[in-house]
Amino acid sequence: MLRVKYLIVALFLTIFLTSCASTYRQVPLKSPEEQLAMALEKVINTPELSNAMVGVMVQSLETGEILYQKNADKVFMPASNEKIPTSTAALLNFGPDFRYQTRVVTNGKIAGSKLAGDLIVIGSGDPTIGYRFCERRDSCLAFASWIDSLKSLGIESITGNIVGIDDVFDDEFIGYGWTVDNLPYSYAAEIGGLIFNENYSTLSIMADSSSPKIDIALFPDINYLNIIPQIKLGEETKINISRVYTTNQVLLKGTIEQGKKYSRNISIHNPTLYFLTALKAELEKSGISVSGRVIDADEKPELKTDSLFTPLFVHYSDSLKNILKILLKESQNLYAESLVKLLGHHFGENGSFDEGRKVVQNSLRRFGLQEENYQYMDGSGLCRYNYISPAYLVKIFRRMYFHPYGEIFRQCLPIAGVDGTIGYRMHGTIAQGKIFAKTGTISNVRCLSGYAFTKDGEPLVFSTMFNNFLCSVQVVLDVQDQICMLLSSFHRVN
Repeated sequence: MLRVKYLIVALFLTIFLTSCASTYRQVPLKSPEEQLAMALEKVINTPELSNAMVGVMVQSLETGEILYQKNADKVFMPASNEKIPTSTAALLNFGPDFRYQTRVVTNGKIAGSKLAGDLIVIGSGDPTIGYRFCERRDSCLAFASWIDSLKSLGIESITGNIVGIDDVFDDEFIGYGWTVDNLPYSYAAEIGGLIFNENYSTLSIMADSSSPKIDIALFPDINYLNIIPQIKLGEETKINISRVYTTNQVLLKGTIEQGKKYSRNISIHNPTLYFLTALKAELEKSGISVSGRVIDADEKPELKTDSLFTPLFVHYSDSLKNILKILLKESQNLYAESLVKLLGHHFGENGSFDEGRKVVQNSLRRFGLQEENYQYMDGSGLCRYNYISPAYLVKIFRRMYFHPYGEIFRQCLPIAGVDGTIGYRMHGTIAQGKIFAKTGTISNVRCLSGYAFTKDGEPLVFSTMFNNFLCSVQVVLDVQDQICMLLSSFHRVN
């Protein structure tokens, strides 16, 4: 009997140990690709994002292998990731060396030192004329080269008016679906065929440290915006700015701490008149007198008669590849909106957003993106009716990577820890200098899409889209940064 018991125990131990060994053999080591996917899944599943919409896709540019995806085919609000299709279409259609051309002509004659007639500016939608490239704005003339050209022709006075022709674009000043709350600020600046200083003025409020005096200043100081101040000294700086829609009347309300300074870029209404007012002011500041006033040629259509024009000179913008660096690295909305309308003007029927959108859609169709699978409602991403999927953004980036303009496109993107909208992020980490990606930011939306270079130097393309989150924005940014660091540290060999 005892022997039988021993035999039963021995048999049980044999079965148990065999089972353990078999179980052990059935759990192989995870591959680097599987480990990456598990790490990404863990980071994305942070509890604070449990009620958010999250879409992510990561793909190898060398092999085409999808390393990770989550809701990759669902559509999300892209915010400024909308600038990716906009910039792609602009680069493909215009080429990197394209330049805006603003023509300056007259309907009169030069008689001695006088221009007997009007100085007429024919706009091209160029968004770069202004103070951006001045080292010191207080001593800079944005129209310095124009003034030099006029003086080289011997012109010291203009007897007529300063006239602007802005017909390159339609008269829709703002994008579809833009919220009223955004309109007073420079990131929602109006779009026009003539653009000066990116269609904003800089408001500065200074509270004296030793008296109740509050100083308010505007740059450029050309008496264009009408500031109505209702600012008082207080224990905190809390200022509300509103610009009455379709006017240049700006109401300031709130408080400012003593000894503190507040600054904000305020959008203007009617870009054409703003451009002409600034030009007239700088001409007079430089010693060229102007007898007439500033006129939008829409007021006097007879001023648009091209056969009466005598060319004076042409102003050329910087190249498109450098303009795209500003657009993408700084997420400059006005540049994006200008380019969409310019696409419509050059390749469609007119300079409207609707015509520009058709050109963008045709360009994306060549990449295999059909318009029924995304919604393109403005060029910059301010509109909350834009929708696109992570998979489609990855496809755009993938196609551009292998395009002849691919390197130009990549260098226009913000670089982690180096420059642009992610220049302050991932600094000092393994991701610094290895992530080339476009941010997307509106309320409850944060996106980051672009290229990542692994520890082995392998190029990856990725898109991360976070919508409808209610947690702190920093939580989302931290998750995106961790994703980028995981991609940058990825190593194919265990």
